[in-house]
Amino acid sequence: MKLLHLYPNLMNLYGDYGNILVLKHHLIDQGISVTIDRKEVQDAIDFSQYDFIYMGSGTEKNLMVALEDLKKYKYHLENEINKGKVILFTGNAMELLGNSIDGNKALEIIDFNTHTSEKRFTGDLIVNNPSIGDVIGFINKSTTIEGGFDNKLFDYKFKDNNLVDNEYEGYRLKNLFGTHIIGPVLVKNPNFMNTIVKLLVEDKYQEINYEYEQKAYEISLSQLYKR
Repeated sequence: MKLLHLYPNLMNLYGDYGNILVLKHHLIDQGISVTIDRKEVQDAIDFSQYDFIYMGSGTEKNLMVALEDLKKYKYHLENEINKGKVILFTGNAMELLGNSIDGNKALEIIDFNTHTSEKRFTGDLIVNNPSIGDVIGFINKSTTIEGGFDNKLFDYKFKDNNLVDNEYEGYRLKNLFGTHIIGPVLVKNPNFMNTIVKLLVEDKYQEINYEYEQKAYEISLSQLYKR
């Protein structure tokens, strides 16, 4: 199985590379041979070669550099999405999927718009999707999102008082997941990790007990619910 890490040097904040590294180990535990390719700006990219595509968060400046490069592959990426390719964008990488960022044309894959705010929104949260369960994490951003309700990924169950920017969190289109949550989100949430693994492995999936991952998740979840 081939995994693609998009722009790992350019979009490398918050240790979110941990998402793809831990995913690799979970797939190996499923008996899958795994390789990770890393592609930077101006590298030739053939999305059809990969089973999973990942992109993490970066500075606002680097985000726009990534956008300009990724625009070259817009229609190829959309084709893979329509075929059900499993894709995860975390942190502000999610913003590339919308129609615009501060009026600048984005990838126009999901119908939402991103606006830079004078306020920074930070804090812990619990969100929920019925097919995934409760997901915990942290958000650190200075943008607000408008639109895309039909593709929303999560509803809030708890959020720090500073997270007043949006009524729901993240987007999903087929097997494309976009979320502002950093942490890294797959490392902190074994239920979300299992969702991704099951989509990749399909009928070969084996239930594996990751006792320490599950325990850490349950402790963090219970502490957040007490706040």
